[in-house]
Amino acid sequence: MTSDQMTTDELRSLAYTEAVELFEGDSKAADRWLSSPAHGLGGCAPGSLMKTKEGIEKVRTLIGQLERGVLP
Repeated sequence: MTSDQMTTDELRSLAYTEAVELFEGDSKAADRWLSSPAHGLGGCAPGSLMKTKEGIEKVRTLIGQLERGVLP
């Protein structure tokens, strides 16, 4: 299933899972990151963008960049 076919809730869940994986399974660290301003998102907290599909995709893109060591 592509992200275009997923509901907002499904995408949000996927993004949260990816955030936890970014922090090697540490959900508390992922929660802190999601609620803290992120330079790669223009100073917005990732969690604040997870209300829309577009915002979730921005968060997922940032997670992918961080996993690959690409700083935005």
